[in-house]
Amino acid sequence: MVSALPRYLLYLLRIRRVEFRIAEIPILLIPIFLLVSESAVFKTFAFWEGIFIFFLLFAFGDMINCLADRDLDVVYKPHLSEAVYGLGVPFVTFQVAASAVLALVLSVHLSLTLNHWLILLLVVVGLILGAAYSLKPAQLKGRGVLQLICLWLIIFVGPMLFVALLVSAAFSIEIIVFAAAFGTLQMGIILVNTAEDYPEDLAAGIKTIIVTLGLQKGIKLAFWLVIIGAIVSLAALGIMFWQRNVKFGMISLLPAIIACGYVIKSVWKLNLLIAGAELAESIQTVKQHAKKVPLWITISAWTVLIATFSLFHFSR
Repeated sequence: MVSALPRYLLYLLRIRRVEFRIAEIPILLIPIFLLVSESAVFKTFAFWEGIFIFFLLFAFGDMINCLADRDLDVVYKPHLSEAVYGLGVPFVTFQVAASAVLALVLSVHLSLTLNHWLILLLVVVGLILGAAYSLKPAQLKGRGVLQLICLWLIIFVGPMLFVALLVSAAFSIEIIVFAAAFGTLQMGIILVNTAEDYPEDLAAGIKTIIVTLGLQKGIKLAFWLVIIGAIVSLAALGIMFWQRNVKFGMISLLPAIIACGYVIKSVWKLNLLIAGAELAESIQTVKQHAKKVPLWITISAWTVLIATFSLFHFSR
């Protein structure tokens, strides 16, 4: 039998969705490798304070989502509902509030240290959008296109720009374009995962972007997001390699090109399979292909990370 303490700690980890940390590492490291040319920045307290805030904000978003969905998750994600009720709704609420306050306090200190008040602004906006995504009355996850835009901002663009300010005095056009494109690529993949929950969300009355558009149009949108995001991301990386005169290092883009090509082909195949098919058949097809979403996210993100590390390494 699991003792009380290990079970309690397990619940604390569950509501923070620690399984997502592996996918967040590229979001953290890619902007750093794109902007840094020497390793001295890694030795500063401010840098590591920023890293802590980065993961704290993701934990805040995950916890507030578990808290808001605790009753819906009884059916579809019982391990999360069990964790919320096992810890107690008041205690989980306290953790969410404490995380937000801590993130704000630390971001004020970091903004003072680096003289970057945009850091505090990004954290405030991130907290507001993170709460608005899950909580009523806004509940942006049930607002169609707003769900897509909100996730794009709070998972990819916002965090990548936040990290950029830890190592750079200002945003560059390159990092803004790359963050937007990389987020678009990843959101295309995430839409397939969202599509997997189409019947459940429809039954629960949650108007996700897939429910709003319909399954076939939603998957078609996922395909276009993936292909546009991949092309712009890879092109931006290629330009940065060329500008920094690291042309021989462009060979490191090959794994990312192959990975993105595989993802594009896979989502296009899914799009063709459900085109014109009956809804019940389309739902089953999407659920089968959605099992590959973790693979698609991992190979596309980590191969891009390898390319950015190569750019960092050969630019020094």
